[in-house]
Amino acid sequence: MKKLLWQTSEDRQDLLLRLVNHQTVTNTEGELTFSSFVKQLLLQLNYFQSNKSHIYSAQTEDDKEAIIAFYQSPTSQKTITLISHYDTVGVEDYSVFQNESTDPEALAEIFKQYNNYLSDEAIEDLNNETYLFGRGTMDMKAGLMLHLSLIELATVEAWDINLILITVPDEEVNSSGMRKAVEVLAQLKAQYKLDIQLHLNSEPTFQQSGQEAAHYIYSGSIGKIMPGVLCYGKETHVGNPFEGVSSNYMMSYINQAIEYNTDFKETFEHESTPVPVSLMSKDNKETYDVQTPFRTYSLYNLFLFKKMPNQVYRQFIDTVIHAVEHCENNLLKILEAENLPFETKINVLTYEQLQDYAIQHYGESKVTNIIDEAIKSTTEIYLQGVVVVDALVQLCKEITPAVVTFFATPYYPAVNASNDEVINTTIDHVKETLKVKYNRKSHHIHYFNGISDSSYLKFDGNLEQMKVYERNAPNFNRTYTIPFKDIKAISAPTLLCGPIGKDAHKVSERLHKSSAFEELPVLLKGIIQQFL
Repeated sequence: MKKLLWQTSEDRQDLLLRLVNHQTVTNTEGELTFSSFVKQLLLQLNYFQSNKSHIYSAQTEDDKEAIIAFYQSPTSQKTITLISHYDTVGVEDYSVFQNESTDPEALAEIFKQYNNYLSDEAIEDLNNETYLFGRGTMDMKAGLMLHLSLIELATVEAWDINLILITVPDEEVNSSGMRKAVEVLAQLKAQYKLDIQLHLNSEPTFQQSGQEAAHYIYSGSIGKIMPGVLCYGKETHVGNPFEGVSSNYMMSYINQAIEYNTDFKETFEHESTPVPVSLMSKDNKETYDVQTPFRTYSLYNLFLFKKMPNQVYRQFIDTVIHAVEHCENNLLKILEAENLPFETKINVLTYEQLQDYAIQHYGESKVTNIIDEAIKSTTEIYLQGVVVVDALVQLCKEITPAVVTFFATPYYPAVNASNDEVINTTIDHVKETLKVKYNRKSHHIHYFNGISDSSYLKFDGNLEQMKVYERNAPNFNRTYTIPFKDIKAISAPTLLCGPIGKDAHKVSERLHKSSAFEELPVLLKGIIQQFL
């Protein structure tokens, strides 16, 4: 019998080191070539040597490749997907040791010499050798390592349940990998009449405090949506400020109304979403001069539990309207004190209203052309909404001063399977296994707060609730899509169960060795057995 490849703690660690050594920072050459490496690993297994057609590729909108590997059970239609991403954030924070950032063994020696990179807690974890340091160790190549080990065991032992390994690029930026992989998964489900029972994502746990080495299991993943505002004022010379309206002045009222506004918080049992903040706020002036800024935009991060885009947008618009009214009132008082007239109202409208107005007054062909050219001007999808709104307001300058609300991309819907009876039974099983077998606590969290690709794997709502988003995201169905119908087709309970890690996206990113190489293989196998 052929020797198993990834079934001992040592073999799993060796596999992870190979995965991590292949640097895969998002939007780099390494990310593009990693998919071929994963295929080579899969083809070391007898099952995929005999079933090469069960390894699928999904080409993304930005020319990257997601890998889908389908182990087909002997008789069952029951199916579990194994979800991971293989891209990582950048390595600039490692300074002169960027080349060693994906070589955990070399990095450990460097940190022992130059421990000024680490906190006291991280130094302790380094010295007692309980953690493996390096970019991608925890976030999240350990998850892919675990899934490769799991699918090898399933193929050798002929488990009577279908497993679909899905590993994707671009999770750290726009999730183009998962959004495309969902389409392939929907095709597989239809072709093989699969009964998807669970989407199992092995993102690492996010430790809640200091030296704690508890495990966390998540029955959902937090949602993220990014409404934006573009203020278009009236330009003037800085020496004659009251002859115009500064867009920065207008935006200051909106920023104050939105940022840190606790009215936007959602609560689910003992968990709450973080308050909104502006991820970017700037005017469109490219050079310094003494003209007052008249075009300013801001993009806001809003986290979600239960709210759908139509609810969020209504609340966002109302808040913006009140902020603009406050701005108008204060400006009016200033102008009255200066014995100056203020005859122009600041219009507030949605992108959908702006687009309809532009088509009505300038024709659909002209507007479509302007939108297409604006989108072509930047490859950054988060900015495409900004440039489209900016271009259309310039076309319709007669409506200014104006404030336009819209959605910037990407969007991550919230998912939650906390009320699913089977999920709760599975979570109890994980807790009991860790307690009895490894003397480790495991805590149930309803929403994974690190944002994840699980957002695209469960959808219980009405597709009509997405129309507001589609109509107010200027680049939607052009350069950015979310396959809502496919998501609904493959929708199933989600569970995030991965190894213990610390300091994601920091130079001290690290993975708990025992958790990753000994405990999680047992836990993940146990989870799947719950569905057999």
